[in-house]
Amino acid sequence: MILALLAAATVAAPPPRTELMPNLYRQPAYCGSIVRGELARQQVAFDGHPPAAQYALYRTLDGCSVPTPVGYHPSYPPPGAAQASRRGDAPSNRR
Repeated sequence: MILALLAAATVAAPPPRTELMPNLYRQPAYCGSIVRGELARQQVAFDGHPPAAQYALYRTLDGCSVPTPVGYHPSYPPPGAAQASRRGDAPSNRR
């Protein structure tokens, strides 16, 4: 009898009312091409298939937030790696 009352109460109760919270964050105007370029790189990395899941983290490129799918590891050179090394920069073993 208690189970019947509980079942009737759950059926008769209206669903809880939820309010949508607006997303007030807007990307800067220059971010459109950066995000499209990053999405194009991700499609190439995943052979044109959409990623199955995305990490919940904040990743930015030039101040624009971009999505980060699971399994995507961009091959960006570390800072300073693109600069050609000069001969005088290396430590010398000579005395």
